[in-house]
Amino acid sequence: MTDTIKQENKPRFRQSAVALLNLDVFSKFLEKHPEHSSYTMEQFKTIVETYNGMLQQGVMDNRDGIELPEGLGNMFIGSCKPTIRPNVDAGKSAKIGQKVMNRNLATDGYVCKIFYSNYESKFKFQHRDLWKFKGVRQFTRTVSKVYREDWPKYIVIEEYMKIASLIRKQKKNEKIERLKATNVPNQNYNEFDLD
Repeated sequence: MTDTIKQENKPRFRQSAVALLNLDVFSKFLEKHPEHSSYTMEQFKTIVETYNGMLQQGVMDNRDGIELPEGLGNMFIGSCKPTIRPNVDAGKSAKIGQKVMNRNLATDGYVCKIFYSNYESKFKFQHRDLWKFKGVRQFTRTVSKVYREDWPKYIVIEEYMKIASLIRKQKKNEKIERLKATNVPNQNYNEFDLD
């Protein structure tokens, strides 16, 4: 236990953060779309942040997630059992002097994860296996809060489940539901009535 307490006092490693909405991106956008040259950098940021907020809200509201635009993939929130690695509560452990585990009693032992997959996209693109999703802090914290309020709503992902097959099955079910909705028979129809 003393090893974990000693490690907490060591300096932390921080990854360098790169702002994605910078002047370079804005100038490349204006080169590609000169008809939007009347917009300022602040307006551009506001538009992008509003759009991303709508995507985030769609992921949280829809149990089956959303399909990202331009065929970039699918994203949804799933429930998982925690990994084998022990989930130690550092604050309580330091107070008591022995290991105290987080049990996630509010969510019956499940944790939430944001899943991203581009393997079930309509059009395959080069190096799609190198793509990865990492949510910004605002998104992950909001997802965590929403998850605790209504955790049974989300799909339970087993340890070795393939996400692409899950998305394929969900798309097939949606297509069947759409076809059922369009093929509703007339209530007055009688196949034996020849008039």
